[in-house]
Amino acid sequence: MKKIILSLICIWSLTLLQAQNMKPRNNAGNSPQTNAPQAVNDADYFLAVATISLKTGKDNKEKGSKLILRVYPASGTDNWRKGYLQENFTDELKTWHTDNFTLPRAPAFDQNFNSLANYRQTGIMVDINYNTLGNGPFFGTDAWKVEEVAVTLEFKNKKGDPHPTMGSKTIYFTNSNMYLDFTKWQLYCKTDQYFTTLTPFITNRP
Repeated sequence: MKKIILSLICIWSLTLLQAQNMKPRNNAGNSPQTNAPQAVNDADYFLAVATISLKTGKDNKEKGSKLILRVYPASGTDNWRKGYLQENFTDELKTWHTDNFTLPRAPAFDQNFNSLANYRQTGIMVDINYNTLGNGPFFGTDAWKVEEVAVTLEFKNKKGDPHPTMGSKTIYFTNSNMYLDFTKWQLYCKTDQYFTTLTPFITNRP
């Protein structure tokens, strides 16, 4: 009888020990904690760098003709004054060649106006003004064929950290009618609020 009782006690002890070993252990104090990813606020990121690439086709931009380049939110009050601006570039742009321009800030640059949150509401405007008026002996017949316009946008926060998904984005505009001359002097390349390209359009000299 004693042997049976001792056997039952041993079996019970082993069962209890096994059950304790199967319990999950709390290692919170020893294992590293995983921080949940923080939500990104687009209002904390602004357009820090704007670069325009211009691919010239079969007709060059003449030396002396003035070129103005702008990047800014596509809608707003005096919006072109608050973005990025390259004024009065007068050098030649050669045929079948690509030239890059990193635009400085416009004098009235507004950082909040250039936030990624605002661009997601208005879209991007790339504004190209080609002014041949009075700039050379053949200013009336000067013309410039633009094959492609590309704009590279870099969105960063105040610390200089790039946005997780919009740190650098390049948008391309192409159209067979991007031909500027004495009359057709302003080319607009625009996106919607999703940064999808819309058809470029040209305005004539007033």
